[in-house]
Amino acid sequence: MIALLVSRRGAGAVLVAALCAGAVAGCGQNPPPANKDDSKKTDPPLTIPNPNDPKPGPKPDAPKPPEGPPKSTLGTIEKAADDFATAFRRDLVEGTAKPEALTTAFRTAVGKPWAFPGDKEAGYSANGVASFLSRTAQGVNFGLELKRPDQAGDVVYLRGALQQPGGYHLRLVKEGGAWKVDWLSVSSVDTASISTTPTAEGTAQAFVVSAFVETLADRGENRKDDRHLLLAAAMTKELRAAWAPLVFDQDRQQGYDYGPAKLTTEATKIGGGTTAYVASRVGDLPEYKVELTKPVGKKGYTIKLVKGTGPNDWLVSEVIEAK
Repeated sequence: MIALLVSRRGAGAVLVAALCAGAVAGCGQNPPPANKDDSKKTDPPLTIPNPNDPKPGPKPDAPKPPEGPPKSTLGTIEKAADDFATAFRRDLVEGTAKPEALTTAFRTAVGKPWAFPGDKEAGYSANGVASFLSRTAQGVNFGLELKRPDQAGDVVYLRGALQQPGGYHLRLVKEGGAWKVDWLSVSSVDTASISTTPTAEGTAQAFVVSAFVETLADRGENRKDDRHLLLAAAMTKELRAAWAPLVFDQDRQQGYDYGPAKLTTEATKIGGGTTAYVASRVGDLPEYKVELTKPVGKKGYTIKLVKGTGPNDWLVSEVIEAK
């Protein structure tokens, strides 16, 4: 039994030697040093989520860049605004334009006189707005734009000719995420090119001045009852009061803060008989020199503006006859 045990131990030694001889070099030597990086690695600690912890919500989306140019710069009109302007002019001519296509502010401006109890609460007469749109479009066909429309932020300015003598002004504003009409005027006087600064501010001012002058001079018989509405919307409250102070309580009850008949009379004194005009900005001031061409000759005026409340919104504060 002892001899057998020794024999087996000897055979085991021989087997170990054979395995060492056939193995890779270094058998029986010290093992190679461990990788330095591996020596520093440690398994992350095991964390068990707490079922009471609130689940993380989705990551917020990155803010989308605004459509159209910044409010302080001019850019090309975006497609949605261009499509809206085209559709609105078509609907206007076809007699299907809806009051809802106008901004709340413009509906308030042209939706007079108030005739029903609900008009005062709404701030405008829906019938008055519909009548304004109907009278404005009567006998009108839109022609070419004076130039490609300007857009500054969420405001678009369009001026153009009619297929008959005259021109039009159309200003769009984005309200509630949708494009709406914030100004619409048509005149028998052709729209003139106004000398101004090629900026968002200059374009906004030139639009107001040209729309105001052309409304003053409009000879359209079907639009005569709407001239004071547009003029009042383009003027400061102080200028309205100076031209046409509110005298009759009936006018107040119908939504006016001025005398409509008086304002029309004063406008005719200035713009009546005008066949053409030119205008240019006075330096860096918000005022314009305007020259009206009439059968009796030319008359000059200075039109001063002040900043309104809306984006790039300007109002006529003074109209001064040149001496």
